[in-house]
Amino acid sequence: MLMMDFIDLGSLYLFIIAIGSLLFIALAYVFLINYILNLEKDMLRNRKLARASVMLLDQDVLECPICCEPLKIPIYQCINGHLACTPCWKKVKSICPFCLKPAKYDFRCRAMEKVIEAAMVSCPNASYGCKKYVSYTNLSSHEKQCRFAQCSCPMRNWNYTGSSKDLSKHVRANHRNGRQGKFRK
Repeated sequence: MLMMDFIDLGSLYLFIIAIGSLLFIALAYVFLINYILNLEKDMLRNRKLARASVMLLDQDVLECPICCEPLKIPIYQCINGHLACTPCWKKVKSICPFCLKPAKYDFRCRAMEKVIEAAMVSCPNASYGCKKYVSYTNLSSHEKQCRFAQCSCPMRNWNYTGSSKDLSKHVRANHRNGRQGKFRK
């Protein structure tokens, strides 16, 4: 037996402490390796998220400099890098309106297309209470269904404007029992 090899209890005690220390160190290594692996997974996940979206504060960068409408893919550029949306590019096919260089070739701006795909923008109704950030490519569909979009009272001689929720309250309070008025044309 293992215990018979020990001369006294003191030696046995030291042996147990040594084994315990080795077990403690081994467990510490296991926890450390597990921590590092989880940390690497988190870093990869965060890196993917960081690549997935870009928060833009100035949405004007995403507008066509010619027509001032939102850029949509495909986006074209002249040889000096001036951008144009597809309809404008077709209109100015021969010469760039900014640098007056020939725009003979269909150079796409893939970098800006990637920015547009990844851009997250605040809803235009943020000042009215909408707290959503949506992808730039989904902005128009969000605007159509945003409950904070401003609506005007359809009745003539009423200059009320508010959210659809507030407009509903306005209609209930002001357009009952003969106070309907006439609809605007």
